[in-house]
Amino acid sequence: MATVPELNGEVTAFHSDENDLFFEGDGPQKMKSCFQTLDLGCPDESIQLQISQQHFNKSFRQVVSLFVAVEKLWNIPVACPWTFQDEDLGTFFPFIFEEEHILSDSWDDEQLVCDVAIRQLHCRLRDEQQKCLVLSDPCELKALHLNGENINQQVVFSMSFVHGETSINKIPVALGLKGKNLYLSCVMKDGKPTLQLESVDPKQYPKKKMEKRFVFNKTEIKSKVEFESAQFPNWYISTSQAEHKPVFLGNNSGQDIVDFTMESVSS
Repeated sequence: MATVPELNGEVTAFHSDENDLFFEGDGPQKMKSCFQTLDLGCPDESIQLQISQQHFNKSFRQVVSLFVAVEKLWNIPVACPWTFQDEDLGTFFPFIFEEEHILSDSWDDEQLVCDVAIRQLHCRLRDEQQKCLVLSDPCELKALHLNGENINQQVVFSMSFVHGETSINKIPVALGLKGKNLYLSCVMKDGKPTLQLESVDPKQYPKKKMEKRFVFNKTEIKSKVEFESAQFPNWYISTSQAEHKPVFLGNNSGQDIVDFTMESVSS
């Protein structure tokens, strides 16, 4: 146990309810000029610093009072060999604060990514034959050549960069239609991977962790872009060589068009 210098007669034993003078601008005016250990003794031991192995529930005010007292002790001229050092303060922490372990399995992966900001890019897509993508029926995209005023019929995609298996060449994205609650998704129909436009709740989408059917791995090769389904690997967003045909999910057989050019659009 180390004895801390006594204060003047106006200050009694250190206590959370009687320590207002510790917060004064100039502090107590009379203090002894050295620290004394318990073995050396001290005639007036009005303030003592004691370390105990027992844990106590200390109030925040008591903790602050302790640190203020220690800070004032730094300014006292020291004549004996033992002084407070920075590392000495660390010995008090285990008795003031109680360590609590956080179990990693208590975290939900969905919660970890739900608050992450979603980066979006507005763009138009054309296949390598310069066919534009337009919304033909309420839930169907078609590829056809447009010119003049008809060029405004092509859809604008809201490309969201989402959670998925990211690599150097592949970036997971979701493709929604700007201004509409529609997203391209890949599902199995009649035993074949199929591309569709799926209506979603605008309060829930887009989100960082999209369901796998909405995710496409975007690959850029020079000035061309390909979109591979994350749900069905080796199946790509494709257009037909013929005019005015629906956009579909193809397996890159060589007859279908899987390469697109992407034009950014200001939001």
